[in-house]
Amino acid sequence: MKNFIRTTILLLATLLMTSAARRDVIPGMVQFDRAFLPALDYTLQGNTHEAKKAVFYLEFRWRRLRDQLAHQYPGEQETLRRVDSWLGDAYYAIDANRPYTAANQLEHVKYELMVLRGHYGIDYYLDDLYDFQGGLELLTEAANDEMLCLMDWGEFTALGKELRLEWQYIMKKPFDQELYDFDDQAVKRLTYEQRAMAEALYTFAKATNRADRNAVATAAKDLMPHYNEVLRLFGDYQSTQTFFARHNLIR
Repeated sequence: MKNFIRTTILLLATLLMTSAARRDVIPGMVQFDRAFLPALDYTLQGNTHEAKKAVFYLEFRWRRLRDQLAHQYPGEQETLRRVDSWLGDAYYAIDANRPYTAANQLEHVKYELMVLRGHYGIDYYLDDLYDFQGGLELLTEAANDEMLCLMDWGEFTALGKELRLEWQYIMKKPFDQELYDFDDQAVKRLTYEQRAMAEALYTFAKATNRADRNAVATAAKDLMPHYNEVLRLFGDYQSTQTFFARHNLIR
């Protein structure tokens, strides 16, 4: 009986420590993404001038997060090594004025960290947005492809419905305003942009219901811009600029 009690206590202590570690690592991940999103955004825009500035703050945040992850998850050294490699390749591509190559490398970085969080059961608000993005990109690509990316019409409309439901879930999910450093005005802006995205999805659904290919292609053009407006709210563009300015003053 004593052994059972001792084992139970040790198990509970381990679970509590693991839960605390999960909570502790999330703020570092948020700060990393606040630096990561401007860098990714600039590369997707083909704006290497701003992307070159953004990598300074991104690398600063990554070094901090990397140290924390290495300490809390010592078994993830290979994952951290891959992220180092993807980031290094992205920096090189940005410096060589190859933004779209850099964006591809940065997407790999995002994926590696999503897999890590999934492995440890870390509930992370931005992962819902990142997951949604994958389906949205497929939907918009298919909408502008005469072959619907080899999907039949039923699969295509089902994907659209699934994304509308997913977006409703994202809009209703509790959001930690303090963690993401959102003031009340930023929360109002987030709500506004989320509703704009929902409206764009509704407009797209009406076009698919009419089976009007031209209307579908037209409606699809509004989807990614609205999504990007939501995602940009989670990036710290101001710190990206000020960190670069301070770095160059020191040099």
